[in-house]
Amino acid sequence: MNILYVDSGNTTSDNYMYKYYGDLFREIKELTNTYVYQGCPADWPNLLSSSRIQFDAIIFGLGYFAQSDANFFGELRGLKDITPVTVSMFHKPQNLFNEKIDFCNKNEIDIFLDYFDNGEHSTSKKIIKSWFTATPKHFHPRDIPVKYDIGFQGALHGKGKIQGPAQDLRSRIGELLEASGKYNTYWKPTHDPSYRISSTDEYASKMNECKMWLSTSGPGDHGSPRYFEIALSKTLLLCNHMPAVNSDIFVDDETCVVFKNDMSDFEEKVDYYLKNDKERNRIIENAHDLISNKYTWKHMAESLISEIKEQKESKLK
Repeated sequence: MNILYVDSGNTTSDNYMYKYYGDLFREIKELTNTYVYQGCPADWPNLLSSSRIQFDAIIFGLGYFAQSDANFFGELRGLKDITPVTVSMFHKPQNLFNEKIDFCNKNEIDIFLDYFDNGEHSTSKKIIKSWFTATPKHFHPRDIPVKYDIGFQGALHGKGKIQGPAQDLRSRIGELLEASGKYNTYWKPTHDPSYRISSTDEYASKMNECKMWLSTSGPGDHGSPRYFEIALSKTLLLCNHMPAVNSDIFVDDETCVVFKNDMSDFEEKVDYYLKNDKERNRIIENAHDLISNKYTWKHMAESLISEIKEQKESKLK
C-alpha cells in the first residue's frame, strides 16, 4: 500500500518536540510505503498524475490540522474527485473549528479520525473514534528503582488558560504537595518542552521511578497521550475529571484514580493508594493490560489501514 502523508512544520520528524504528532505516521510507515508532502498542494489531479507512484490513500496529518492559517482549510482543487482514499486526522478543534470541519466536508474526506468527539459535524463516509495514545517502544516497565510517591512533568496551564473547576489545578496541586511535606515528589512544571523533556526515554524513565503520575485535563477538556503513557509505564494514573473522549477507557478504581476538581478528596485518595500496594498494583495491571492489548499507536495504525482498504474497495465498485 502506498500512502501520501500531508504534513506541515515537519512534525513527523523524530526530532519534533511533541513526539505524538508523528507516532501514528511512524507506525503506518512500518506497515506501508509512506511518503511525506510538506505543505498544501494547490492542484491535486496534477500532483497525482505527475507522480510515478500510484497512491492508495492521502492522509492529512496532525501537523496539517495544527496550522493556524485559515487558507489551508479551503476547498482544494480536485481533491474530492481523486481515486485515493482521503483521511483527516482532525486536530486542534479550539482553533479554526468551523474552517477545519468545512475543509473535511467540502473536500469530501472519506475517513474522519475523531479524537475529540467532533464526528457529528463530519459528513465523511467513515468516522473512526480514535485516541492520542502512546507506544510501548518508549513507555514500558523498566528495571529501575522507584524513588518517588508522585510525579508530574508538564505545563502548569495558568493565567486562565483553563477555565471552570479545573482552573489553575496543577498549580494548586503543587502548592498542596509542597505545603504538606509528607510526599516524596518529582515535580517539574514549565512551559518550555525542551527544558522539561530533554529526551523521551528520560521522560519515560521518570514515570517508572514514581508510584503515581499526575495527569489533569488540558485546555478544551481534551485527552492527551499522557494518560496512555502512564498506563504503559505501569505507573498509577492519578487524574481529575476524565475527558469524555477517554472516559470509556480510564475508569476510577479500575484503570486510574480520579480525584475531585476542588481537591477535597485528593490527599485521602493519594494516601490510600500509597499505603495499599495491592490495590495500587491491581489498577496498574488493569490499565497496562487494556492499553497494551488494544490502544497503542500500532493498534490505531492497523485499524486505519484496514479501513483504508475497505474504503478503497468501495470506491472502485
